[in-house]
Amino acid sequence: MIIAMSRPWRNPATGVLYYRSRLPADVKDAVAGQRVTVDVAGESSTVRLAPIVKVSLRTKDNAAARLRHASVQAQIEQRWAAARTGAVSLSHQDIHALAGIWYRDLVATNESEPGEAETWSIYQDLLGEGLAYFDPEGDGVEREPYDPQEGTRVLSRYFNLDAFLEAQGLNLDATSRTKLTGKVATALVLGAETLKRRADGDYGADETAKRFPVWRPERTRPASDSVTVTSLFEGWAKESNSAPATVDQWRSYVARFIEYLGRDDALSVQRRDVVSWKQHLVELGNSPKTINDSKLAALKAAFRWGVDNDLVPANPATGISVRQRKRAGEKMLGFERGEAAIILKAAAQARDPVHRWVPLLCAQSGARVSEVCQLRVEDIGSEHGVQYMFFRPEAGGIKTPAGERRVPLHPHVLEAGFLAFVKSRGCGPLFYDPKRRRPGAKKPQPKIVAKHVARWVHGLGIDVGRRHRKDPNHGWRHVHTTLLRDLGVSDSVIDAIQGRAAASVGHGYGETLLRTAARAIARISLPGVWEPSDGKA
Repeated sequence: MIIAMSRPWRNPATGVLYYRSRLPADVKDAVAGQRVTVDVAGESSTVRLAPIVKVSLRTKDNAAARLRHASVQAQIEQRWAAARTGAVSLSHQDIHALAGIWYRDLVATNESEPGEAETWSIYQDLLGEGLAYFDPEGDGVEREPYDPQEGTRVLSRYFNLDAFLEAQGLNLDATSRTKLTGKVATALVLGAETLKRRADGDYGADETAKRFPVWRPERTRPASDSVTVTSLFEGWAKESNSAPATVDQWRSYVARFIEYLGRDDALSVQRRDVVSWKQHLVELGNSPKTINDSKLAALKAAFRWGVDNDLVPANPATGISVRQRKRAGEKMLGFERGEAAIILKAAAQARDPVHRWVPLLCAQSGARVSEVCQLRVEDIGSEHGVQYMFFRPEAGGIKTPAGERRVPLHPHVLEAGFLAFVKSRGCGPLFYDPKRRRPGAKKPQPKIVAKHVARWVHGLGIDVGRRHRKDPNHGWRHVHTTLLRDLGVSDSVIDAIQGRAAASVGHGYGETLLRTAARAIARISLPGVWEPSDGKA
């Protein structure tokens, strides 16, 4: 149903065009004061539901505004529809079932081309920042304080729960919504772990997927003797061998098409209707891959089944797609030399041992920041005159078997007094006090230390973070590889130093001796603090 105020409104002061709508009388009491997130030209916009709802269309152009207005109006209408059904409370099983949809969708979308495992590690760390606020034992000292509202705000950067719930036709109460937010983030962390295994070539059975129950909506669709788009999809779903998560997700896409079209009559659907919906999805900011491989694919499957079973004369979605374009500018980068110099110079002046040594050890070894932060006094050793740090599972998490390794210490690290610092610690962890950990705490202390390091790097005024495609901690792994390759060090030696699995069976034969790694590391330039030519910056 389309309500009044169906045309864009121009702000007389700025000239910017807006969507405007009155709160419907039958939902006014239920939704007034709430905030809703809508997509406008591919960007999220959060607005408060006041008596007059206003959403900036972010343009002064009439033609562009009309398209965006129709898109926003459809999204707002879905919120009214959800409000009319009343907020529902989900069971524990339902929450985990919905989270499972996110897990299966993340894995299914990325497992054929998972990219680098390190990318998924970064994704896990980002989600972990939001999840930390969902720990009821958070004390604000060793762990983030318990604050689900803040956790929800952080996690909203990485997934859009509003759009998902609208697609499922769900209007949740506050308690269920908070629980679902945390479980979705947890499911995505698990999905990233599976994709890390895929990135390392492990395509074994996905045991994690079995932990999630199948989502079964409580509301059933009314039976009808007519040929509906819904009935075509359900017919396809019964005969399809597709994963339940895929069927559930595709069902929501078909439902969104029906909502957009305003009718569920399969025989009346024309090619121009599908083209119009495709353009609507593009306007919302959906990627070509999502539109082609998921949303249009669902519609094509439903109508293809209808054609095969003589229920509709033709498939109106055949041949419709969005032209694929590769998106540049998404690959994560290492620090530039000047940025590395700023960090290492600041570290040299830092009084906090964490800030003093962790960035320097990461720069000289290419080790993951979590590996460095969990080092203990007993992990620093010497063999045949080579001082080294030993990354091993006794200290904490090691991501892969190849991650257990000894890495020689750089000459500058020794000259700067690192061994004296180690001796001063006596025994146990170098960079945190285990006595400060509360019983039952979930987040490992090295992770907390790593997060403090990231905050410190952010405060140095350099361009780091997801927006700049440079992780404040993980950037060292990239720059370390670059520096060693520039010195002509073989990739097999680099892999051994950084704890990566061999790229091939052939590269896996033999081993990299400690003295071989020491020679390579001793030649590494540490920008701003040490150069191999004269031993000084």
